[in-house]
Amino acid sequence: MKLSNYPLLKILLPYIVGVLIAYLYQFPYKMCRLWFALACTFWLICCVLSLVKTYKWQWVKTLLLLVTFIFCGMVAVNFRFSSHLTEKESGIMTENESWMVRVEDFPVARAKSVKMKARVLRTREGCALEEDVMLYVQQGAGADTIEYGDVLLLNTRFSEIEPPKNPDAFDNQLYMKRKGIYYTGYVQQGFWLPADHAPAHPVKALAHQMQSRLSALFAKSGMSGKELEIVKAILLGDDDTMEPELKASYAAAGVSHILCVSGMHVGVIFMILNFLLRPLDLFKGTRYVKTLLLLLAIWLYAHITGLSPSVTRSATMFTFVTIGQLIQRNTNVFHSLLASLWILLVINPLLLFELGFQLSYLAVCGIVLLQPLLAGIYSCRTRVGDYFWGLVTVSVAAQISTFPISVHYFGQFPNYFLLSNMSVIILSFVVMMTGILLLCVTFVPLVGGYVTVLLTWEIRVMNGIVTFVEGLPGSVTRDIDVSVGQMLLLYAVIILGYWAIRHRKKRIGMVAFTCFALYAGTLLWRKVELLRQEEMVAYSVPKTSALSFCHQQECVVFSDSITDVGDKRFQYAAGNHVRRQHAACVLVPVDTVRYDCDYLCKRGPWIRFNGKTYYLLKRKEKVFSAAAPLPVDVLILQHNPVQLPDEVAEVLSFKEVIADETNTKFYIKRWRKWCEERGVPFSS
Repeated sequence: MKLSNYPLLKILLPYIVGVLIAYLYQFPYKMCRLWFALACTFWLICCVLSLVKTYKWQWVKTLLLLVTFIFCGMVAVNFRFSSHLTEKESGIMTENESWMVRVEDFPVARAKSVKMKARVLRTREGCALEEDVMLYVQQGAGADTIEYGDVLLLNTRFSEIEPPKNPDAFDNQLYMKRKGIYYTGYVQQGFWLPADHAPAHPVKALAHQMQSRLSALFAKSGMSGKELEIVKAILLGDDDTMEPELKASYAAAGVSHILCVSGMHVGVIFMILNFLLRPLDLFKGTRYVKTLLLLLAIWLYAHITGLSPSVTRSATMFTFVTIGQLIQRNTNVFHSLLASLWILLVINPLLLFELGFQLSYLAVCGIVLLQPLLAGIYSCRTRVGDYFWGLVTVSVAAQISTFPISVHYFGQFPNYFLLSNMSVIILSFVVMMTGILLLCVTFVPLVGGYVTVLLTWEIRVMNGIVTFVEGLPGSVTRDIDVSVGQMLLLYAVIILGYWAIRHRKKRIGMVAFTCFALYAGTLLWRKVELLRQEEMVAYSVPKTSALSFCHQQECVVFSDSITDVGDKRFQYAAGNHVRRQHAACVLVPVDTVRYDCDYLCKRGPWIRFNGKTYYLLKRKEKVFSAAAPLPVDVLILQHNPVQLPDEVAEVLSFKEVIADETNTKFYIKRWRKWCEERGVPFSS
């Protein structure tokens, strides 16, 4: 593989660099537009000069071309990130309470509310606004009847989406920001009214209608339970009703990608339709009809399955393949991959930060580049052996290319991924073909019944294999902590190692070994840091409290209602942070009168940790008096923060006072500032 054979990389790489720069460092939108205009102007000047002196000015033109596409990426990201609201309009968004909104997507029913994306049209007073918001409408009073395109009158106060309140927690603010949503609101029952219905997007409405009808056909055929959930996920991309435990089992077995519609599914649809439409290849005019039908079918299926990044990528690549067949050109897989990446990033540059998008392209790159090297290690003499060896090499290549980013996001690695992939991939293909057959014969009662039974047993066998692999000893390596820098070092090792083997370059191999040594050094340094850590964190958990004291790689968590580390509330609030600390957690009820360990002791509301004394102040508890000050170094306020009266703060002497309003790490300097303003000594 020579990079000079792929000219698209010359503009794709600087464009991606510009996207990354603008994502990490926010620049004023007007400044980016100015720089982009200047770069385009200079590039046009160099193009004119190159007509006169081709070689002398070539490097300048190339340099400005790279700068131009860097600014292209920066402008595209800034355009997506900018709110388009003035300061006055932003004030109206958070102060006004009466709105007219239009539902912009299909509502999703939840246990206590209906979640929907909406666009603000105007206020009750007639002030026109155009801003996307995320609405949560309380269940009841017809909330489940709200449809895509409905115009609603509602009463609520929008608020800006908050950043994460816990360390290492999922950043919902950034996630919604990538989708262009900055505000959210909760609408109580009875505080909304339907006003009108605007026409929905015809393609999106048709795709959703077809997905609902196909799901109904599977249910009508007699399928139910886990089998129905899996066939809907595999064929239609609908996994909203799937049990979390079932998803976790597939993830532990290393085959969670089976539950996502991907290139294999689009390839099967393409293969079936291409075979059925083969008679149209007889004449030149009918070949255009065949190409049009194939493209319409592929993109309709992509819309039915929800236009996930992996489906969009595969549909775009198959579009190039179909057009290549029409003009009788052989399409290079890597060319198609780069072209699809370029088109999708031009349409939405923030797709680069979607996990599904990253995994999809990394897996395909791994298969395209690494699989031929792995396949050349061993040569089978039989077709069956060659087929299974191909499956092994494809699975290993995809796993190598996605391993660093997978462990970075999920913190676990399926040790028996090869065993599960060899069996489940074949079965998933059979399940998909049987599911398509069931949709075709479901109107024939006798035949449809037999196919339903066959499909049900196929899925049960697949679930049995997944359960068996998950239950094997050491099936999953958990609590893997890989930072962004370590992930990049691992990818440097993979890329440089591939380059050294492919081109037999010993120097590049030494560089790859150096990157691996740096990665090992970061692991050792992290281990030393963990052995020295002394940390106290109050987690923000709805309707309960969780306070942790970490010493080296041990952690004691005091809580009033969480009794198990596997509790969903604790995993959501603190699971990722505990994993990154490699801490073994011990959960202790906060009302425990006496608790002792090597590094912490508790007596009633008093806790001694790391040379300091802490007092647990419960909600609305008042224990202060000027006559009897508390001899504490640090004061912890659980639940809702209690404002200390000035006279109490004057009497008490603090080394560090922490009134935790956001329930993140305990380093708030409010009282230091208060003492400095009044000339009161901060420490005793």
